[in-house]
Amino acid sequence: MSRAGALILLLGACAPVAGAPVAGAPDAGGIVLDAGGLSPAGSALRVDFGRHRTGAVDAVSRLVGAGPASASACGEGVEEVRWANGLALTFRDAAFSGWTTRAGRGRPAVTAGGLGPGAPEAPLPEGLSARFESGVVVALSAGAPCIRG
Repeated sequence: MSRAGALILLLGACAPVAGAPVAGAPDAGGIVLDAGGLSPAGSALRVDFGRHRTGAVDAVSRLVGAGPASASACGEGVEEVRWANGLALTFRDAAFSGWTTRAGRGRPAVTAGGLGPGAPEAPLPEGLSARFESGVVVALSAGAPCIRG
């Protein structure tokens, strides 16, 4: 086998397994979370806190590739909309006010630095909060997410 052939085989063996979570920056087409809302990975477009529910849900549904899995009331004038990938948006009087992400099915929403469900405990970007278990991120949130008892 030539050196070039051996190198190609070696590099091919290093490729991530399809569907396996990969640490690091989000993939193109993924959702990047931050203290002011979220954005499509690799794009300057944004879905900021304060955006009306209809526009925010439509935008996130396009990014996730599916509509919400569920929606429920979370107090007076507060609604939480959840997708199967673990992302939940909170709306107060129909305005986007917070997000939470947990483990789910499909591509998870993560920060620009790759922090999200299943990632090892790390310093949090300003404006974000997290719940850790056994040194791993279980939930990550920003803004005024739905608080359940």
